[in-house]
Amino acid sequence: MSLSQVIPIRPNARIEFALIHEANHRVANHLAVLASLVQFQASKVAKGPLQFTREEVHAMLREVAGKVIGVGQLHRRLSDRPQEAVIDLGDYLIESSQTLVKSLALEGRVGIVHRLDAKCPATAEQVQPVALIVGEVIMNALKHAHPTGLPVEISIRCGRDVTGRTIVEIGDDGIGLPEGFDTRTGGGTGLRLIRMLASSLHADLDIESDSLGTRFVIALPVAANEA
Repeated sequence: MSLSQVIPIRPNARIEFALIHEANHRVANHLAVLASLVQFQASKVAKGPLQFTREEVHAMLREVAGKVIGVGQLHRRLSDRPQEAVIDLGDYLIESSQTLVKSLALEGRVGIVHRLDAKCPATAEQVQPVALIVGEVIMNALKHAHPTGLPVEISIRCGRDVTGRTIVEIGDDGIGLPEGFDTRTGGGTGLRLIRMLASSLHADLDIESDSLGTRFVIALPVAANEA
């Protein structure tokens, strides 16, 4: 005789078990993504110089910390609403970007302006890669937007285009990319991570740059908005 025959399982308990199982599945997936990103960073270190300065090590550890913070923020959001299939991406990007700046003590170095439309839907599986892209753009802007060390202003827009796709735009007010820079293949670890994450989402990624700054535009597939 099985335990379920002796003690009937309440319908609500079955739902709770299913939600816990789904939450554990998401945690495992997100931690796997995080581990792959850290390994990606480690491969860069392995190919680099034999010695790093204190500032370089501090920057690398801060980038890893930013990724961990992003994953933790998403788990807190999902634990509050474990049954949600679609999340308001705009609200989440406000939370995650503010948490990133505060947790890494970047106040005074980064200012963030949010421009959000009424609807900006995304699935729970899409939210983490998009948030990681936003975090990478912020960290890249800190390093490259203003070589003189001036504070960086980051603008984040989330909305939908005429075809129904969710569009996320992240821009800075820096000096822009070097002349002749190939946005499809150029750049260091940060840009390669951004392209890799966009590819994992099957999203279109455009990188635009001029003397007024650099802008990343991510267009999520329409099918994701219909989930």
